[in-house]
Amino acid sequence: MFSRLTEKLGGIADKLRGAARISEADLDATLREMRMALLEADVALPVVRHLLDKVRQRALGAEVARSLQPGQVIIKILHDALADVLGGQRRDLDLSRIPSVILLCGLQGAGKTTTAGKLARQLIGQGRKVALTSVDATRPAAREQLQVLAGQVDLPYLAGDGATAAQMATAAVRMAGQAGHHVLILDTAGRQVVDDELMAEIREVGEAVGASERLLVLDSMTGQTALTIAEQFHASLDLTGCILTKTDADVRGGAGLSVAHSTGVAVRYVGTGEKIDAFEAFDPQRFAGRILGQGDVVGLVEKIQSHVDQDKAEKLAAKVKKGSFDLMDFAEHLGQMQNMGGMAGMLKMLPGVKLPQEAMAQMDDKPMKRMQAMVYSMTWKERRYPKLINGSRKKRIAAGSGTSIQELNKMLKQFTQMQKMMKKMKGSKGKRMIAQMAGKLGGMGGGMPPGVPKF
Repeated sequence: MFSRLTEKLGGIADKLRGAARISEADLDATLREMRMALLEADVALPVVRHLLDKVRQRALGAEVARSLQPGQVIIKILHDALADVLGGQRRDLDLSRIPSVILLCGLQGAGKTTTAGKLARQLIGQGRKVALTSVDATRPAAREQLQVLAGQVDLPYLAGDGATAAQMATAAVRMAGQAGHHVLILDTAGRQVVDDELMAEIREVGEAVGASERLLVLDSMTGQTALTIAEQFHASLDLTGCILTKTDADVRGGAGLSVAHSTGVAVRYVGTGEKIDAFEAFDPQRFAGRILGQGDVVGLVEKIQSHVDQDKAEKLAAKVKKGSFDLMDFAEHLGQMQNMGGMAGMLKMLPGVKLPQEAMAQMDDKPMKRMQAMVYSMTWKERRYPKLINGSRKKRIAAGSGTSIQELNKMLKQFTQMQKMMKKMKGSKGKRMIAQMAGKLGGMGGGMPPGVPKF
């Protein structure tokens, strides 16, 4: 969502980093560039003014004048100002009550139903017992849609009885309490536009259940209209936060920067794709770093922890220790990379990686899927002992995977290179290599991140 803004602000930050001295004229020119970048990204004008005034005020202070690296200090000032506009500090959900009710509201088509499933899946990963319910009294199909989604993610769906949305919600909360659920995610009705009837219904539901969290689901593709929508819902429901959906789309994304500052409603989560696991908590500090092209190592480690199968990772670590890394391990390794958002998704989170946005957009994971298909077309012996793969076997494998012999030869060469690297990681030399890698991952004290197996 912030790709264009990241490209422009990241370029401005790069210019500043190497500057040994920055005059007031240099600062004014930089702020003009930032102003254009923010306005082009659809950030609201009052937010742009607030952000740049804050940066200018601090940048002209003694803090920068005394610094040996004024460019770096201004980047830090810009980072802090961006994080403040995005909401300051990350806020976790209030789940102190049992059951805690999370009320989702928003316009039709914003992605409330899918978001309910994504949020539920994340809370289950935190050890919560979660249930779903829909209180759309006018559209039975909307309730059925959430019920189907609940079945897909293996979650209980509670169908509260009642003629009105408030009655259905009250009955569902009572059922959740009796069943001992920690969290009930409550999906409300949506409309094409905000109207008095919708606001009255949602207000009535909110008062009936006393929701711990009242989250507005906002389509990030709506642009500046998102601010108006947020203000209208906030006036009726006293929102505790919002969730931005469809942030993987090629949109300017400035509305996401504007919502928290303009309305006081902090962004709590973002939907980053269509898959059920394409969903993450919104941390203003870390997202400010991403926008400035500084990466997000902590976010990358969290992604690894949530997507890597711990048992498989431990087995792979044991194989690397013995130097017995085979083609099946290679295929599983490729699959795990895809689960973590593919190569482009991981590179975006690494600091210091400066690939053009066009290159990132063109980077797809089809070659990895084709390599996996080649491995899965082999016999067990061929995966374990690749030297057995002769000309006739190559023809069979290529035909079975829908690839060519040339592609198969290339994949086998890449695997051989990776296998050699894995063999080098045996013993004390390998431990030193891994310790060095861990030390580079954001200064984590020389140790591997939690959840990553030790070699």
